[in-house]
Amino acid sequence: MARRERSLKVEIPKPEQDKPELGRVGIIAAVGFAIGVAWPWLADVRLVPAPPNDEVEPAAAPSASVAASAGAPPLSSTSAAPAASAAPPERTAEETTKISPVQVTTCRDEGGKKVKDCDRIGIDDRVRPLLGSLSRCDVARGASQMLSIGMELDFAEKSVTDVFAGKSTTFSKEQAHALVDCVKKDLSGVHLDGIDHEHSRYTIFYFVEFVPPGAAVSPGGGPAEETAEASGLATVSWDVAVVRDEPDTGKIVARLRYGTRVVVTARRGKWYEVKYDAKGEKGWVHRNALGM
Repeated sequence: MARRERSLKVEIPKPEQDKPELGRVGIIAAVGFAIGVAWPWLADVRLVPAPPNDEVEPAAAPSASVAASAGAPPLSSTSAAPAASAAPPERTAEETTKISPVQVTTCRDEGGKKVKDCDRIGIDDRVRPLLGSLSRCDVARGASQMLSIGMELDFAEKSVTDVFAGKSTTFSKEQAHALVDCVKKDLSGVHLDGIDHEHSRYTIFYFVEFVPPGAAVSPGGGPAEETAEASGLATVSWDVAVVRDEPDTGKIVARLRYGTRVVVTARRGKWYEVKYDAKGEKGWVHRNALGM
């Protein structure tokens, strides 16, 4: 029996038939887009950060037990109150003076020869009260300057033999003479009996700073002063300048001769902190002793 062979038929689409069915593709795309948009919302998943919200929920206040365990003070209406403003500085009501410790610049023996090392004589209690009365002199009214007042002490005669204005005075020449004359009689009447001394004659100086009414004062009663940075070189202009560990009443730590060069490191009022030797030792010197 003869086998019938089937022929293979190949159909080639016509050009107008070779196009995708756009309607079906559009439906599939629309369904996929809808699923992509709806799925994060249904699953509560955030694909990007949420926009900022102006309404911020306040943090819960800590409980009393938590605050106590942390050592924090309990909250109260007074804890949030602003701090009280600082009290205004105290000010002087009248003309006052600030007097430096005695500065011994030279001393001499009985023959009038200068002695290298001068001791510090205890004359403050007899002289300082008299210098304080300078604030009542007419020329001192409203003054805010410095008077350098010197005295010659003669222990052979047991008296003050001369009173004069020093070159570091900032008053005019006429004003300085008027201030000296205002107190000269009282100072010349000071007796030197009972004062310990090693030499026969001394030249001493005091620096009287006049503080006008209304000036701010420190808790200690003197003009308010702060330490400020300073730098430079200075030269001792006195025969002998004392160096103290603190301004005014500090302990004497050294004495510097005329012409000694020092390095200035700080300033407080009328005093300068200086390095005075090769080891870098520091101390305070009155500005007048440095010609400043």
